[in-house]
Amino acid sequence: MGVLILNGDHKGHNKLTAIQEILEDELKEAGWDTETFILNEYNIKGCTGCFKCWDTTPGICTGIKGDDANKIVEKVIQNELLVFLTPLTFGGYSSELKAIIERMLGLLQPGQLIVDGESHHLKRYERYPSVLAFAVTDNLDKEEEVLFKKLLERHSRNFYPPMHKTEVFQTKENEETIRDRVNKCIQKINVGNKSG
Repeated sequence: MGVLILNGDHKGHNKLTAIQEILEDELKEAGWDTETFILNEYNIKGCTGCFKCWDTTPGICTGIKGDDANKIVEKVIQNELLVFLTPLTFGGYSSELKAIIERMLGLLQPGQLIVDGESHHLKRYERYPSVLAFAVTDNLDKEEEVLFKKLLERHSRNFYPPMHKTEVFQTKENEETIRDRVNKCIQKINVGNKSG
C-alpha cells in the first residue's frame, strides 16, 4: 500500500519535521510504503485557471511550464493514501500546500454532478486515495481547528476519497501523545480502505 506525504512546511521552518518522522515510522510499521515531498524544496507555482488540464491535455497541467507540480500530482492517484502536513494558517493550509492542492484540479473532469444537492466535479479516475490531513500549531484555537476540519471535509467531497481524517496537533504535545493520535488515524484509514 502506497502513501504520498506532502509536507507543506514554510521555507526555513521545521515545525512539521517531528510529526513527519513519526508518521513515516508508524506508516511503515503498519505496512505502508511512503514517499515524502517537502514542498518548499520544489518549484511549485499556483494554478492560473487556464483549464488546459481539463480540455487540452486531460489530467496534465500544460499551462504552467518548468515547475515540479506535475511529477507530484501524478503520484497522488498512484497511491492509496494521501497525507497533507501543514502549519495551521488562519484555519487553512500553508501557501506551499495550497499551491499543489490547486494543481490537483486535473485529477477531476470539468463536468458537474449533483451530490446531496451540491454540484461536484466528475471523477476522472475510478479510484482516489484516502486523505489524512495533519495541521500543527503553537497555540490551539478551537475556531481555527473547526475551520480546518471543515475545509478538509469540503475538499474531500470533491476528491472522492474512500476515507478522510483530520487532526490538529500542538507543537507542545509530547512524542508519545502524537504517536498515539497518529496511530489512531492510521487504524481508521486501514479499516476504511479494507472495507471500501
